[in-house]
Amino acid sequence: MSAVAILLLVARVILDEAPLEYLLILVPVLAVLADVYGQTDEPEGIRKFMPVVWYAVAIAATVYLAHLWIDDVDRYFAHLLTIPVMMILIVIMYMLDLVKGGADAKALLALSIMFPFYPTIGALPIHAADTATAEILFPFTFVVLVTAAIIVAFTPLAFAAKNLAAGEFAFPYGLFGYKLDAEEARKGQVWLMERMEDGVHRTYTKPRGGEHLSEEIDKLVSAGHGRVWVTPKVPFIIPMTVAFVFTAIVGSILFVIMGL
Repeated sequence: MSAVAILLLVARVILDEAPLEYLLILVPVLAVLADVYGQTDEPEGIRKFMPVVWYAVAIAATVYLAHLWIDDVDRYFAHLLTIPVMMILIVIMYMLDLVKGGADAKALLALSIMFPFYPTIGALPIHAADTATAEILFPFTFVVLVTAAIIVAFTPLAFAAKNLAAGEFAFPYGLFGYKLDAEEARKGQVWLMERMEDGVHRTYTKPRGGEHLSEEIDKLVSAGHGRVWVTPKVPFIIPMTVAFVFTAIVGSILFVIMGL
């Protein structure tokens, strides 16, 4: 997707008859991608320092390009500049574990390249920003990320409603998952929220590491737990997809909140 996005970006700059030197924005973009996709094994020797080199190039190139055309106040280039800025921000969030999945981070990087401008489809989005400045300050990918985080933040309400309807709500576990028959859980894409440890039944609100699902369920069933608390394995890329469609059709939730 990143490769296709780069080709589309080049095509757009050419078709928009923008200055071809604007394609220098690909220098920091390719520097970030070189680190993300370039490390295939455990680096040794000087290769250990290559990520530092790539990000130094990315940051230096971004700052230089911003300085180069900052006096022109060219909004077109400002949109392009959001690409490396967002990519560097996403990498930082991944390093800080704010974006947890490597695939999720790569999807966000690709979206940053694909959408330096907000997509428009006829009269969509329903709520567009009043100024280009707002779209530059809150790039499309950033809004998708924030919207996805908001969707995730509301999942406890969905779990609570499901558990209350089933008459199995228990605080706080009912905010983070739901109960399934043990055999159904064994076949599902779920994390257990309870397990037997040294003969003691323990429950958790977060998945535990090193889990062997079938073995853990056998222990629970043997201890008399026919229905177990689970939380579904839902990768962040799913709420990201929902957020992407919502933002493309409805518009930026941040614009609505901030009245932009």
